[in-house]
Amino acid sequence: MTVNDVTIEKLRESDIHLTSVLLSESMGTNPNHISIFGSPHPAAQKKQRKMFEMVLEDPRNTTFIAKLNHEIVGSMTYTTSDFCQISKPKIIQSLPKFINMFGRNLFSVLRWRANWATHDPAYKHVHFGPLAVHQSYQGKGIGKLLLTEFCHYLDDTGQVGYLETDKAENVSLYEKFGFKVTETDQVLGVKNWFMVR
Repeated sequence: MTVNDVTIEKLRESDIHLTSVLLSESMGTNPNHISIFGSPHPAAQKKQRKMFEMVLEDPRNTTFIAKLNHEIVGSMTYTTSDFCQISKPKIIQSLPKFINMFGRNLFSVLRWRANWATHDPAYKHVHFGPLAVHQSYQGKGIGKLLLTEFCHYLDDTGQVGYLETDKAENVSLYEKFGFKVTETDQVLGVKNWFMVR
């Protein structure tokens, strides 16, 4: 397969479930996720799938998927800085839902989100993430294809992009697309990088 065989299209409602499965399976081995949910296992992946479904279903988020022969092989989401953080009143209001979703992992999830919120730029930006590629297709240029699409959007609209990552290898990838590290921090014992373009 080549990237020429891959198509990028807007997420449809019918794609949400399979895209959430892709995200939970692809990101389940990320350092933050292991720190919170432990090593990948069905119960942990179910919690993460529900988390990603919530992101994908939110109409304030924009999600594109990469398809190869009608199979979803990648996904990226972004939103404006008006909606990228959940307010404290909204978190309190949603606690029953979050308890049901995360169970005993909820406290760690809230600590993770609270840390990221402290690094969120005060100025207007487009908040990027999550980005994931199916494990069988990683390293074949699909992530770069999705990033290219996002950066074209930033350039066409004259906006600032912002993202977080917990993987050192992702830092060099994002740097190739013009992102620069502005801060680092420890999140539940895991180093995280905060980047702006």
